[in-house]
Amino acid sequence: MRRFSRRHFLALGAGAVAGVAVLRTGIFETSKAGHSLDALVVDPVDPKATPLIYPGGATSGSPVTGWSSELLRQVATSGPADRKMVGLTIDDGWTAQDAVLQVLKARSVKPTFFLTGRAVKNDTSFIARAVDAGCEIGNHTMDHAWLVGQTKDYIKKDLQDFEDMVRAAAPHASTLPFMRPCGGAVDQTVIDAASEAGYRPILWSASTGDTSASTTAAQMVRNSMDSARPGSILLMHFSQRAVDSLPAIIDGLRAKGLEPVSLSRLFAPA
Repeated sequence: MRRFSRRHFLALGAGAVAGVAVLRTGIFETSKAGHSLDALVVDPVDPKATPLIYPGGATSGSPVTGWSSELLRQVATSGPADRKMVGLTIDDGWTAQDAVLQVLKARSVKPTFFLTGRAVKNDTSFIARAVDAGCEIGNHTMDHAWLVGQTKDYIKKDLQDFEDMVRAAAPHASTLPFMRPCGGAVDQTVIDAASEAGYRPILWSASTGDTSASTTAAQMVRNSMDSARPGSILLMHFSQRAVDSLPAIIDGLRAKGLEPVSLSRLFAPA
């Protein structure tokens, strides 16, 4: 393993940006499940400069350029439209966490979970189970509060509190650089606060429609098939309906030639 000074690193989530992650000790490692963790190297002289990603902790070769602070300020609703992928994102985590995870593992799908702290506070070990299964953790804030109208300090603390929870539960993981505001509601303050904390706001371009309690699992499948396109970001939430609909959603996407992936894979440099 190649060792760097701790000050040379910004710890990012397992798979973040282009599969970025690094132990807080600054040592290239793998997760408990053996997944390769990449390193985002930040210039200690100019920490706001565009960082460099070394895939798989590579010690040679050219690094891949990461997201600049300007790009962090661009709210994303979809990924590159020339990729036969759909960014599968599953929000909150109030119920059926492990049941959803088992469906994903059975079908070899590693999505992005936008967990919220209040939803998983009674079982923070789920974070480690998800990361060790190869899933990515995005930041859906600690309190799941409406962020529009809040101060930058409040927003940054809400993001940092959940980031601290994730690092405590899975030290080789982080939520950076993906965040999703409650309800998808953003204003300039939300964008500024998120980007200053190292996050890009991620919304969606396709949905299962499960924010309505009346939407059935069968309707979730139809909604997903109707709205998913190459490069789409698909929104759904942890629930028993997700458990019931995910197998058909995954199979349906693949039948359309679209692979459900994490945001890191969707946005990874070509």
